[in-house]
Amino acid sequence: MPSIEPWELKAKIFEKKCVAMEKEVAKLCPPANATALKARMKSNRKMAYDREDKLSESIPAAIKKGVTGKKWKDFLADKDFKKALADWEASLGEQQALVKSLEDLSADARKRFQEFKRARDDFEKEMKKAGQAERTNKSVKKWMDKSAAILTDLTTSKDAFGTLQAKDAFFGANLKKSRDVIVTKALKEGKGDELPDMLLENPKRQQTDNKAKRLARNIEKFTSHANMLCAKEKFATIPADVPGKKDLEKDVQTAKACLKKASEHLKTLEGLNKELQAAKKKQAKLIAAHNEQGKMNSLIKSVADQHKAGEDAFNAAEDLVEEADSKL
Repeated sequence: MPSIEPWELKAKIFEKKCVAMEKEVAKLCPPANATALKARMKSNRKMAYDREDKLSESIPAAIKKGVTGKKWKDFLADKDFKKALADWEASLGEQQALVKSLEDLSADARKRFQEFKRARDDFEKEMKKAGQAERTNKSVKKWMDKSAAILTDLTTSKDAFGTLQAKDAFFGANLKKSRDVIVTKALKEGKGDELPDMLLENPKRQQTDNKAKRLARNIEKFTSHANMLCAKEKFATIPADVPGKKDLEKDVQTAKACLKKASEHLKTLEGLNKELQAAKKKQAKLIAAHNEQGKMNSLIKSVADQHKAGEDAFNAAEDLVEEADSKL
């Protein structure tokens, strides 16, 4: 029976260590798991932000139902707020669980890396001492290459937690502070600019709608009259006689007076539109939470459309009058 060289015995022992470590890495701290955990954190953080928005929106909605308070606990009486809070907290809890999993994975890999690197370094020294270099001994080369690949995987895994971005690592870490911040911000936004009465109260909405339509009709009436007085065909040829030219000059002056009246109505309509657009921008959450949001949005759009139409009509009429005036 052939004798076994001491270096062969050591090679067999190291071979078993490589096989065992490869299995441990695959089971407990594979790089693929670290990558997957980071991907889940990113996805979960996005979901948490969406749930945070819903939580914020539930506060003005709860206020509309009569719930009052300054802290998150004050709103637990509202079932929609309570559910939104639970969903959001679940996302934060999931994030911290994922962070802990990655931290544990990196810790496992770090411990194994240190132990396995020492074993590999010792094996390399012993093989050199025994005259069994990688370049001449295929068996030694095989396990040196295998151990190098294992160390590469362990390096990736042990460094994974250290490369985690702060926004992922600390997202939702301070749950109590996060809850209070969201509620305080939502309350501040809700009190920043109350919804104007023209949106909040149904009779006022109707009055605003009627007023906007009346202003739009007046703008249309005065701009149409100005367009008729200064029609292009009337000013295509300017009369040589003084009376004929005087008539055209009178028409231009009358058209200018019409534009002035149209401008006054347009200015009032513009004021209504600006107030409604400001409410739409600053109080979007309050409007979204209101049970009559459809009527509110309808009024906002209607006034905006009428203002745009009035503005276009005025600008076109103004250009026509200026063109007619320049020909005199």
